[in-house]
Amino acid sequence: MSKACFKSSEDTIVTRTIKERINGSNDFQKLTLADSTDTQVKCRYYMLGTDRYGRDLLSRLIIGIRYTLLVALLSVIFAMTIGVFFGAIAGYYGGKTDKIISFIIGIFWALPTILLAFVILMTFGRNISSLFLSIGITIWADIARLVRGLVISIKQQYFVQASRAMGYSDHRIIVSQILPNIGGPLLVQCSSNFAMAVLLESGLSFMGLGLQAPIPTLGNILQDQYTQAFNGQILQSLIPAIVLVLLILSFQIIANHLRDKLDVKLIKK
Repeated sequence: MSKACFKSSEDTIVTRTIKERINGSNDFQKLTLADSTDTQVKCRYYMLGTDRYGRDLLSRLIIGIRYTLLVALLSVIFAMTIGVFFGAIAGYYGGKTDKIISFIIGIFWALPTILLAFVILMTFGRNISSLFLSIGITIWADIARLVRGLVISIKQQYFVQASRAMGYSDHRIIVSQILPNIGGPLLVQCSSNFAMAVLLESGLSFMGLGLQAPIPTLGNILQDQYTQAFNGQILQSLIPAIVLVLLILSFQIIANHLRDKLDVKLIKK
């Protein structure tokens, strides 16, 4: 906890002039600054201290987590949309369609994540739209590979074959029959990708490629507090890093909990 003190003016020339007019006095005299202001020292306490610009670190962390979670959420939604679409098409139709989409997935899988995000951000600018697009494009391949494998397994089931025999269209079979049956693994993968998106956003912001000041995120707060370690304030510089680790750990715990709850277990008699 740190303490900051500053001087505050209780009575200015303008307020005293207004008071005189209210009291009916028409005799305005010249007031000096020393006579017109009554200053007093006020002190405030900050739980996590302040940064090098005197801003409250706790308030910035609260607002920074909001922006980080917003970017991560948009990134996961974008990645889920692309991954589910291409993965379902590749797994359901197979053949040349599967080979072409699998080749595209392999290309995005092999590209370095940070390098691909760097190229997108340098091309379209450093804003929220470019940031979540760059993160979403780097993590959609994992979802597409998972959906492809699940669809290949599900489409051999009898209820899918019965739907095809009843004359259902391919779009209806995929949307109403296959996707609802792979929702559990997708939800677990979504939780893991959310933690990955938070880590990528923080890494890009730490390198100066994310949202720019004055918008706070966990990454640029960590970058600002990084210089505090060289001034001997090691504990204060570690606070954003600890918050980031706890945030990512929380999503990993949620993913493990969902995996245990949604996992189909055979009951042995």
